[in-house]
Amino acid sequence: MASFRKRNRKWQVRIQRQDYPAVAKSFVDLKVAKQWALKTESEMERGIFMYANPSGQLSQCLQRYQQDILPTKKNPNADWYRINRLCQYPIARKHIKSIKSHDVAELRDTLIKENKSANTIRLYLAILSHLFTIARTEWGYEGINNPVLRIRKPRLPQSRDTRLSDDDIHLICRNSHSKLLPLLIHVALDTAMRVSEIVNLKVIDCDFKERMITVRNTKNYHDRCIPMTKKVYKILMHQQRLQTEKFFHITAHGVSIAFYRACKRAGIPNASFHTLRHEAISRLFEKGLQYMDIATISGHKSLSMLQRYTHLNFKYLRDQLDQKLSI
Repeated sequence: MASFRKRNRKWQVRIQRQDYPAVAKSFVDLKVAKQWALKTESEMERGIFMYANPSGQLSQCLQRYQQDILPTKKNPNADWYRINRLCQYPIARKHIKSIKSHDVAELRDTLIKENKSANTIRLYLAILSHLFTIARTEWGYEGINNPVLRIRKPRLPQSRDTRLSDDDIHLICRNSHSKLLPLLIHVALDTAMRVSEIVNLKVIDCDFKERMITVRNTKNYHDRCIPMTKKVYKILMHQQRLQTEKFFHITAHGVSIAFYRACKRAGIPNASFHTLRHEAISRLFEKGLQYMDIATISGHKSLSMLQRYTHLNFKYLRDQLDQKLSI
């Protein structure tokens, strides 16, 4: 509701609405002041009002989140890019207190029209959701609600069911132009480690006497121990003689690109280096390891997440069924 008062020969207009920060402006003419108040209240009602002062705008909050919160995350680079992209959408010009669920839904629909994947859209929305939580609990924006929680999220597609046979692995290795890639592939298949964990593996993290790898600084912040197979033992022992600190001097991005190119040359579609983690976990199940054993190796904290990585082949399931029914 707008209020008017005369002060120092000028009319001061102040508009206060629920869920909006107060807006004030001064005019010489009362008629002009009323016209401005009517226009401003109409824009607020329709959710299109833009604040002249950028303080409190979503773009300003996103930049603060970029500076204060992202450095505390494990892999901030991708989110840094996503925040820069979010700042280019109309929602970024709105005050954080004025953003409603329909504004976030409009952003979601825009991202869908841009052919962003369901997972990518969820990552954008996750940033916004966490920003509202931080703004309410740490930045003094008490009373604001999180509009992201009230909208529908795009449904994630079914998890990848790509399986790589031993022949596929051999073909990929043969088509690699990198001497390291075949070694990295076999380490991934026998350990179910992520590409970032493999390239960051240090000599001091391996106990060759006990044949044990300690994976540190993991995605979920918990160290885990993985047994070395004989193949992994030989590979790491060979690399230890060549290196002093890390076994593999290559970036995770470099590995991903090399694997993609090798698969393309080998004529194997829909496979990435991360597919090897899916394949490794599926093979562990097929070799008879139990859920807790595999979760210890892979680092998964829930059965539902582990299931997304498991794709048992039909022949294995058929043979298991025949074996059980014949007992």
